Amino acid sequence: MIHTIKLMFPVHYDEVQDLQRRLKIKYTEINKHFEGVYPGVTMSIFNKGYGKWFLSMVIDVILLLSTPNINESDYEKIERKIKFILMDIFGHSTHFKDHVLLRIDYRFDVVIKDRDIRKLLMDLYKKTTKTYRFQRKYLGKLKNGSFVPYETTVYHSSKSVKSIVYLKEEERIAKGERIQSYEKGVVRYEVQVLEDHLYYMERKNPKVQRPRKLEFYLKEDIYKEYFRKYMSHIYHLGDFYKIDFAREKLRATSLSTNEKMKLVEFLKQISFNDMDSPLKKMSKPTLKKRLEMLKNVGINPILIPKNYKPTAPSFLKNPLSNFPW
Repeated sequence: MIHTIKLMFPVHYDEVQDLQRRLKIKYTEINKHFEGVYPGVTMSIFNKGYGKWFLSMVIDVILLLSTPNINESDYEKIERKIKFILMDIFGHSTHFKDHVLLRIDYRFDVVIKDRDIRKLLMDLYKKTTKTYRFQRKYLGKLKNGSFVPYETTVYHSSKSVKSIVYLKEEERIAKGERIQSYEKGVVRYEVQVLEDHLYYMERKNPKVQRPRKLEFYLKEDIYKEYFRKYMSHIYHLGDFYKIDFAREKLRATSLSTNEKMKLVEFLKQISFNDMDSPLKKMSKPTLKKRLEMLKNVGINPILIPKNYKPTAPSFLKNPLSNFPW
């Protein structure tokens, strides 16, 4: 359900001074002092000016709880672990009630054992829309003046939210890191909810004022809400087909002959370039209507290319079909 969270705790300057005396360190060395003591936890103490001091914690919750299977019922365990860390640092845990959630990463992991199929998925996702809800698609980065494509990642990002799909095992290999047993063959779908969005939801959203507290975001319905809002609209539901198999599936539907022909042409336009290609010939409402029709018959708008590889399948079940929408 979740992977990483970032919390901020307001603290008092005299507590910072006391900590430096007790531990015989500078406050900037707190993470080094506790390194390895709390798995998955990175800490820092900083001053925002005007006498305002804060403790920041970035927490890999999987490592904190020693399990990848995390859900709403684990909230009390997480709270208890964090309070224990606060006790170790300050001698009390009362700061927990004042914590502010600055980031939460929702995740959905799908194991696909075939490496070629994982690679095929990433190549298909490169055809997703260039922008969605202010999120811009990134397929690589500039390095020494040259564009270097990402091999294992496709993501859409704004200052508020990131929607990411990446190959966890391949990412570990690329970084020279140890592959955990629960990461082997994993395609990870992730929605990162960032500080700007969390602030907006608490202070400025006219419909919902949701406190920036972990308890409110570690709920099953909120997890599903973010996946529905972002993942389903960028990466789409419906299974993947080669064009001939998509035609066969459309023939078996109750759609009119004209509608079937328009959908086949629509699929070809996307296959030629990306999800934005049809907009050269149609309006956004028409594109949205076509996507809804494909969703209803279970066809993903992105086709498996005919000439991808001789071993490429003609049909591929959508990994997101297992998500509890």
